Amino acid sequence: MSEEITIRAARDRKDYDACVDLQRVVWKIEDLEVLPALEMIAGVFSGGMAHVAEAPDGRIVGFAYAFPALRGRAPHFHSNMVAVVPELQGQGVGVRLKWAQREDALARGISLITWTFDPMQSRNAHLNLRRLGGTAAEFLPNFYGVTTSALHHGMPTDRLLIKWDLNSPRVRERALGGEVPKTVVLPNQARINEVKWQAGWPVSSEPRTDAKSNEGLLEIPPDWDTLCQAAPRVAEDWHGKIRRALAAYMGQGYTGADFFLVEEGGRRRPLYVLRRP
Repeated sequence: MSEEITIRAARDRKDYDACVDLQRVVWKIEDLEVLPALEMIAGVFSGGMAHVAEAPDGRIVGFAYAFPALRGRAPHFHSNMVAVVPELQGQGVGVRLKWAQREDALARGISLITWTFDPMQSRNAHLNLRRLGGTAAEFLPNFYGVTTSALHHGMPTDRLLIKWDLNSPRVRERALGGEVPKTVVLPNQARINEVKWQAGWPVSSEPRTDAKSNEGLLEIPPDWDTLCQAAPRVAEDWHGKIRRALAAYMGQGYTGADFFLVEEGGRRRPLYVLRRP
């Protein structure tokens, strides 16, 4: 199905209205926090980018929106939203939207795109760091505040800022089809936290914040949304520990350099690679 989907630039009001509908469907947010079609149209007119994923029947099943940015003084794009209908998530539509953003940005002479994502979401971390070759450069605690989105589970919206250097060797390799395996053997780097399973749920130790090595592994839960819904107290404990770890290490200049999905004992273990340049 995903191969039959066309990625193209948004063209008219109908496309933008579909992007508004997708925000409601994917993020389950109240209208007060939906980005309106008029705002997107003005953003694109002013130099932004809006791409849509169109199914063979003409239905818009995904979109990506980015606006021009000057944070850090270097002109770049900030990719504010990427959404795909639930039934097509995990089938490559989102990554195709990102590659379309890269192609469009490079055609305009721009070589950097940034965006934020929830560090607890392993699927997004794998896409951003592993498949696209981005770098998590900053930790932003409670970036949006507490929102109406059901996907945020009423928790503070901690975020990692991705810097996507569009011409870096790593990104160029990925763009040429240099796919990476979904799972790898357990790396040998030092562990920032240890995870054990208790009563069917993963539980993290208090993270080490005094590590002296230049590289360490930080593990997160394999299914954050399920954990939040079924064991909210366990999820809150995880949220606080990952927040403390990211604030400590990224405050010392470490970056999120990579992300592994490790299969061990029949369980999936998602691991950030935090590295000091």
